[in-house]
Amino acid sequence: MFFFRLNKLKIVDNHEKRSVLQLFGSDKAEVQLSSFVTTDSTELPELGELVATDNEHRKRKLAELAVARVINSRVLTTIENVTDNHEMTFGDTGYVLYQAERIPEQFDWILLAIESDQDVRDLGVAMNSVLQNEEFHSTLDQTLALATAAANPTYTAAVSIGKLVTKMLAQQCRKNNDDMIGVLYTSLNRREHYPHGERKKDKVADLTNNMFVDYSLFGFDPQPQPVPMHRLPPVTAVRGIQPRRRIGA
Repeated sequence: MFFFRLNKLKIVDNHEKRSVLQLFGSDKAEVQLSSFVTTDSTELPELGELVATDNEHRKRKLAELAVARVINSRVLTTIENVTDNHEMTFGDTGYVLYQAERIPEQFDWILLAIESDQDVRDLGVAMNSVLQNEEFHSTLDQTLALATAAANPTYTAAVSIGKLVTKMLAQQCRKNNDDMIGVLYTSLNRREHYPHGERKKDKVADLTNNMFVDYSLFGFDPQPQPVPMHRLPPVTAVRGIQPRRRIGA
């Protein structure tokens, strides 16, 4: 089993301005957190045909399916009344963002924090807007072409899609009244970062130094079950050695 947890999150500047001369009024913000996790077991069944096809209409459809698969794997959480220097804790066990039956060999995580000026913001609408962007599709074609040359094309492609979607969302936020509070990219591999199935890091800074994250992961390989005694094979005689007889037999 494998568990990845968010333990604490600190936001330095919530990007919310006071309404009256920026001196009076509430400066509490509503923050949406989006977590994208990609591992070496992530599946993108569309990838093979997507790279091979020359049909532009089919390629666009397959690209949207691949992006949707990555996007739909995200964990979305909305936190209200976030102030400057706000520290969010998630109990004594943390908030599980990802779990799996086995320990992944490769693990990639993107955490995106957006301050919304709307009471309710549908991130899915922003995602759809990204999918309609021509720049996104042209960049995606180049990204997938590079991914196919990697040792694990599916994992590389999924990671690249996640980063590309995050980048486009950041651009989308700048056009709206929403601000990008922070974005964190973390790439781990089992051999280097969690050889014994454990890792715990505190106060990890994001790319903007506006967000600090405590996270931990824990995993263990299932132990082989002992064979019940009644299922053990019967003792047989070895040449020259006879099984011991019981008294009275």
